[in-house]
Amino acid sequence: MIYGIFICPLAFLNKKPIMLKTNSFQIVYFGLFAGCGVMASLSISFFYLYAKGCFSLAPIPTALVLVGAHLIGVKALYFLALGKKFLLNPKTYLNETTMYNQGGLFGVVIATAAIAFVKHIDPLIMFDAMVLGGSFGLFLGRLGCYNYGCCFGIPTSGLIHVTYHPSCSKIIRTNPELKGVPLVPTQLYSAYFDLFLFITSIALALINRGNGLITLAFIFLFNGFRVTIQRVRFVEKSDLAGFSKIAILYLVTGLVMWISLFLGGGGRIVSRPFQVPFTLKSWAQFVVGTKVMLALLITGAISFLFYGVHGKELGNHTNLRS
Repeated sequence: MIYGIFICPLAFLNKKPIMLKTNSFQIVYFGLFAGCGVMASLSISFFYLYAKGCFSLAPIPTALVLVGAHLIGVKALYFLALGKKFLLNPKTYLNETTMYNQGGLFGVVIATAAIAFVKHIDPLIMFDAMVLGGSFGLFLGRLGCYNYGCCFGIPTSGLIHVTYHPSCSKIIRTNPELKGVPLVPTQLYSAYFDLFLFITSIALALINRGNGLITLAFIFLFNGFRVTIQRVRFVEKSDLAGFSKIAILYLVTGLVMWISLFLGGGGRIVSRPFQVPFTLKSWAQFVVGTKVMLALLITGAISFLFYGVHGKELGNHTNLRS
């Protein structure tokens, strides 16, 4: 039943990871998922701030700062995990498309805190906005992982599984012995969980019980799930970081940060009401009728190019040789 309802309808997404192939470069569909994820997440986050009466931001610079921090973070964590190996051959590793999502989340946290401080926005509201939009962006991103063939699960004999066959999928390129082998659908499990986080965040926003509760729920749920799903995720050769340990670290530091902000705000739950209806119609009007659309198109294009364009060889940004 679970396979028929949740897995089977999306199983086809891993059949074709390459969108375009030329003699000098290739474009993978992962870039399309990433670009759409960025546009969706920023539009939702900005609208939440607008609905709360806190959108005093210049859309384009703010979007560029947030996306830039994310892109730096996804690469930086990989380089940190490499340690001395990176210093011995930085050109090669800079050219690799390997990225760690947990690093991107850290980059967004830093950028979000900085923006809240500079623009004098309640940081709990600011983080709630980023979590609300970011959880939907993560949902689309995990579908991209499934399409591309990264972050895959361990072999399984269970009825709920997926298989990979295209030779251009990352899993087949790095682990050819797993071609056609039933695997735990970790990317789809993660995608559905991120969608659950988004729905939960929407519910908390509509109930409007207090600033920061969306963030608090995310700290516990997201990192707890990351520790759990890691048990059935295949450890790739490029997975140098201890993802479970990082998730636990994020949970503890995130909780400390939230408590600090909570106490700094007076130690009581404060609820800021919406200034405009928090509806799909209002979201559409906000996106179309402001400069937000241009910010979304610019950052969506940047993310598409960053994640989607590879050189002649998949897994490398360019054709430069070390």
